[in-house]
Parts: sequence; C-alpha cells; structure tokens
Amino acid sequence: MPRKPLTEEEKSIVREKAAVAARHIMDEQGAEKVTIRGIAKEVGMSAMSLYTYFENKADIITYLQVQAVTELAGELNAAATTSGSTDSLVAALGRSYIAFAEEKGGEFNLAFRTEEHGGTMPDAVRDGLKDALRPLHEAVASSVKEARSPEEVDRIVAGIWSGWHGYAMLKQAGCVGDQTPIFDVKTAVASFGVARAAVEAVAH
Repeated sequence: MPRKPLTEEEKSIVREKAAVAARHIMDEQGAEKVTIRGIAKEVGMSAMSLYTYFENKADIITYLQVQAVTELAGELNAAATTSGSTDSLVAALGRSYIAFAEEKGGEFNLAFRTEEHGGTMPDAVRDGLKDALRPLHEAVASSVKEARSPEEVDRIVAGIWSGWHGYAMLKQAGCVGDQTPIFDVKTAVASFGVARAAVEAVAH
C-alpha cells in the first residue's frame, strides 16, 4: 500500500527539525561541517529522505537565514512601536539593529552569509531583509517634505543601513566601544550625494 503523502504541516515539522540540527552542527563545528548526511543522522533519517525536504546544503542554510532575518524584523518592528518623531524612530531602529548584532551575533552573521550561494544573497533572504528594513524605509519616506523619487529614498535608506551595519561589524571586531554612531536621516542625506536642497527639505 503506498505511503500516505505528508501534509504541509508534517513537512514543516521535519524541515524545522533538520534546521535545528544544521544550526547545532554549525554552532559546534562551523558551517563548513554542515552536510545533508550529518543533518540526516542527527534527526534520525536517511540522507536520501532528507532530500525530500531540502535540495542541498545551500537550501538548508537559506532556510536558517530566513529565520534569522525574520527574527531581526521582529526586533526592528518592536523598536518602531516605541518611538515618536522620525529622528527618535531612526535612532531606536539603529540601536535595535546594533543590539541584535551584538546579542545574537550568530544569527546576525548567518543572515548575511553568502558562501553557499556563490557569493550572492538568496532572493528569499534579500526579501526578508527588505521587510525587516520597512520601518526605516517608511520613516525616511515620510521625513522628506518634498516628493522624492523611490531611488532617492532607497539611497538614503542604504546610507543609514550602511552606517548601522558597518558600526555593528566594527563593534563585533572590537574596533569601537560604546560610542553612539551619528546616522540620522539628515546625516545620511548629506553624506550620500543628495543635493543640498534635499538636505534642507528633510524634516527635523
């Protein structure tokens, strides 16, 4: 008698168990030691069976990365609900981003891992980061008094994000202490090549 196909919920449970096993191997031995065979052994199934749920190691890493950026999105969304003005909101988001990198360094570094993907970030992870940064994007868009092109808003967001991310990486490396990075909307506009008129158009 043919085996009854697994439901989506049952598949999700197996995928999550495999992801937990992969993360355990990664934390204990390093990402290079994560293999389909090793994961299958930890969850008590054959490597061939595991291929039913993941195409390869890169697919498992992507799954873990999406989990990490989803967690980051939750932190940033929580920070966004605690602030009023645009400046205080952007500052709160920055503190949350840097705190995530400091307190959950494994998840933070995993989110930006590209080794298994040919040096580029998978679309699913990129989309997850876009969702995570939505509060920042909305804050920037609303802070500019005059209408700006989406490309210009994206440039400002990229500038602020670069400041957060660079500071987080420097802090991980022990290159900075507890200094507060200055990267509000106005600074980003001025620093990333937008015309002076745009600087004056940004709400204070």
